[in-house]
Amino acid sequence: MTTLNAVIVDDELHCREALSGLLERKHPEIPLLGMATNVPDGVALIGQLKPKLVFLDIEMGNQTGFDLLQAIGPSRPHVIFTTAHEGYAVKAIRFSALDYLLKPVDPDELAAAIGKVMQAERSPQTPDQFMALLKNLSQPKSADRRIALPVADGLEMVDVENITYCESDSNYTVVHQNDKKRLVISRTLKEFEDILDPEQFIRVHHSY
Repeated sequence: MTTLNAVIVDDELHCREALSGLLERKHPEIPLLGMATNVPDGVALIGQLKPKLVFLDIEMGNQTGFDLLQAIGPSRPHVIFTTAHEGYAVKAIRFSALDYLLKPVDPDELAAAIGKVMQAERSPQTPDQFMALLKNLSQPKSADRRIALPVADGLEMVDVENITYCESDSNYTVVHQNDKKRLVISRTLKEFEDILDPEQFIRVHHSY
């Protein structure tokens, strides 16, 4: 079995204590190498200790966990985001097929997220996943927005204005565009509903 080690980057003391306590009690096989309280210290800690897993808070003062990801670059450990807010950022994380935990962290959800990381050790989270996340977060939900869609060979940037409709195909979604181009994306229609602007797109049928 793959040996994992971890660090926590979170600006709230009670959250760091709660998560580190859960790891110690429920997952003693995952040593906690250290903790940081802000983005600069988190970047330094990850650079120094080279952990395989980072539990990363989203909102930390004037900066975010996404700032940390941009700072450490494409060669990064597995990331499990932790947040108290189920907002647009969490929807973008879910759309990018990355893991997150809502605070207060539930022990069963923690175990499930760690299980996914153990499985993913053979196929680490790709830079494309993080690039899709950062691109989708950096652009406002407005008419001139472009969305990063995960396709077979990487990412495709699509103008939201060019999307005519989205069609469900089991666990995939077919994105139809003005130029008749079709993209098959390995995300559900519900995930598209979350990430697209509700002022531009409405669910008119369970499949469209």
